[in-house]
Amino acid sequence: MKFLKLLRDRRAIETVEAAITLPIALLVMIATMNLGLVVFGQQAVQAAARHGARMGSVAQSCPACWAVREARGAIENAGTVQNPSVAILSGGGRAGSILKIRVTGEVPNFFGGLSVLFPGLPEGPFQLKGEATFRQEGW
Repeated sequence: MKFLKLLRDRRAIETVEAAITLPIALLVMIATMNLGLVVFGQQAVQAAARHGARMGSVAQSCPACWAVREARGAIENAGTVQNPSVAILSGGGRAGSILKIRVTGEVPNFFGGLSVLFPGLPEGPFQLKGEATFRQEGW
């Protein structure tokens, strides 16, 4: 009898509705934040690769050294990407040659623990990669 009385009471229905919608709303907000973090991190690694390749392409001595140093500084200043690494794919060196650089890193996955309940979700952090290619300048 108390249960039927509870169902007729308007406050009880509002509490049940809140109990159902609040977890869903929180999951949507966290998923949106996670997506934003991934997009920002991808932009950061791409910008760091572009900056490093550009600085290396205008360097007059050891373009690969300049490219790595500048890309590493740019990705560390972004602050979002964890475990960044920088690799030179093509070192440049003389005017007209190609300087290619790759910057990688990862951002946390807030839903990694839910992959047990939902098998389609990725488990670990999101892996990011950015590459840039410039021609070595010279004069």
